[in-house]
Amino acid sequence: MLEVVSSFPFEFYGTTFSSYLADDKHFYIRLDDVCRGLGIDEKSQLRRVKEDEAISDKLALISADTPYQDGFRKKEVTCLDLRALPYWLGTIDARRVKPELYARILLYKREFAEAAWFVFRSDLLSKEMIAEVDTFATPEERQLAELMATFRDLKKKLDVLSGHTDEELAKVGLTLKDLGGRFTALEARILNDVQINQDEARLISEMIKAVGTAMYESKGGRMSKSQAYANAMNDFKANFRVDIYSALPASKVEEAIAFLSRRWQMLQPGRPLPEIFRSGHQPSLV
Repeated sequence: MLEVVSSFPFEFYGTTFSSYLADDKHFYIRLDDVCRGLGIDEKSQLRRVKEDEAISDKLALISADTPYQDGFRKKEVTCLDLRALPYWLGTIDARRVKPELYARILLYKREFAEAAWFVFRSDLLSKEMIAEVDTFATPEERQLAELMATFRDLKKKLDVLSGHTDEELAKVGLTLKDLGGRFTALEARILNDVQINQDEARLISEMIKAVGTAMYESKGGRMSKSQAYANAMNDFKANFRVDIYSALPASKVEEAIAFLSRRWQMLQPGRPLPEIFRSGHQPSLV
């Protein structure tokens, strides 16, 4: 059974869940939480996932905090690796979800099918056929297809490289240094800006948690900790227009620290700013 290292809010079409970083360094989400949110039966979905060889190995038992009476207790729960979440959701019959969620799930399934087409079309069609298809595509669709084809090519090479020798590296005409450089270039094309590094991402994450804790304390028990953390995360993402905090442009680190510092001070007026907001970068607070 895996142990939780840390937990993070996870938002899916307006509903906030908790995702877990486990000690195997993978992220997971509770299957029962998602099923409950979608209004579908957990037992039947669990059975379907176990029977699907493409994702059955992505299930894991995790000891997680679970609401119990007036507090929480550790409970063994079945979770799904976040990497398998899009695939699983794509297999759900939209007609079986809550009526108010039908349109959302149908939209997601369509978006997933569209994304899968761009990622895998180079495996399905010849180059000549792809060229014909692209003559009817928009410039934006052609650019997306090119990016996804590059990603797919790199992913194939990563699969070959994983756990193999230098001799096998040569078979794909690639070195690890070259591979890293190509990934960086691809990310830059997609994000149009250099992202914060790992240390900066960790710092921003801890600051968001601190703001979430301050929000929880300020509500005097009228809000759960998970909801407070989710609200703090969503406020940050909305303010900086990013889907995840780690996608923050490096040029906005100081601005982000100042923003989170002000949020903490608004929630805890009169209290000294925690050390985490004063270490590392030194924002100029207004």
